[in-house]
Amino acid sequence: MEKSMVVIVSVLVLAVFPYQIQSYYKSYYWLSIDCGGTNTWEDPLSNQWWELDNSFIKTGQNILLSVSTDRLPFETLRYFPEGTKNCYSLPLEVPLKYLIRAGFYYGNYDNLFKPPTFNLEIDGNLWATVTTSLGTDPIYHEVIYITRKENVNICLNQTQQGQIPFISSLEAVPLRSDIYRLMNNKTALYLEHRTNYEERFNTYTDDFYRFWKPVQLPNYQNLFNGIDNDFSSNADNVPPYKVLNYAIRGQNILDSISLPIDFHENSTQLLAYFVFYFYNVEGPQLVLNNITNQIVYINGVEKNATTIRPYEDCVVVSVYPVNVTGKANVTIAPAQGTTLPPILNAMEVFTTIEVSTSSMSLRSCTSWFVFLGLLYLVL
Repeated sequence: MEKSMVVIVSVLVLAVFPYQIQSYYKSYYWLSIDCGGTNTWEDPLSNQWWELDNSFIKTGQNILLSVSTDRLPFETLRYFPEGTKNCYSLPLEVPLKYLIRAGFYYGNYDNLFKPPTFNLEIDGNLWATVTTSLGTDPIYHEVIYITRKENVNICLNQTQQGQIPFISSLEAVPLRSDIYRLMNNKTALYLEHRTNYEERFNTYTDDFYRFWKPVQLPNYQNLFNGIDNDFSSNADNVPPYKVLNYAIRGQNILDSISLPIDFHENSTQLLAYFVFYFYNVEGPQLVLNNITNQIVYINGVEKNATTIRPYEDCVVVSVYPVNVTGKANVTIAPAQGTTLPPILNAMEVFTTIEVSTSSMSLRSCTSWFVFLGLLYLVL
């Protein structure tokens, strides 16, 4: 009887414990961290607050850059002269799909003119090798990640003597569960390329604050659609209207679009995830019976055949998995029956990071303890 009472009390304590902890535990649905900053501030365009980083890490030193920049998160940084590995702990919602982005702007903060190289990890998994530069543009590394426990650990790992890691910004932006729908729970998606054609636009026009890199390709027709800013697409991954406003198209009906794709690893075989966005951009000259029939090839292998019709929503083609090593060649070729040359509005390319699925949240672990305790009483 005494033993049973001990078990009952233990089970009750375990059942209540996570809810007591939760009352003190603050999780963030959306989190923007100004690493090394001295004041919280509100972004006037996004209305999101940038937090100080001292609540998420206890190591490293803050510094204010002497180089002026028009990007507020990059006026300061945190660097780590001690220890080979220093980690941020981000209290995010569980389970939820996030876009997590780390920003790095060296700015010659140490007056050594020696931008360092180091590793970036997420929950113990290698995320990226960060190679910083003396350039004036920040370097970003982005991953699509599903949270599995209350805290996501982002670590900076020194890999070379004298190469001191630093970081300027960290962002965790919540995504809908159906975004990048081919992604599974055992992987994260590392962003290799996110490209649109012709125009650089404000990140805040994207529902998920994705950074799109504009590219101009003079060998193709460059088209403008003039979509209003109140345009809303129901297509997969919710492409922003700015992305659909521009496109490249073959010069004639027999012309193909050919795009070489480079990956961060030159010699290692990777699994790639491609996303193509197609929207019939013809402006006032659009003829209703015009259609674009086209085939997507990757490294010479047919992956998709699709038709894009005028005034229909954006067509999104996702291709996964694709084995790649160093480079890939994307070809969008005309198909039988087309009345227009091939078209492309935007493209995203990811590679996968294998992640451990063994981590459990505090509440999940406690539920198991409660279950086992009750099972013990029954038996």
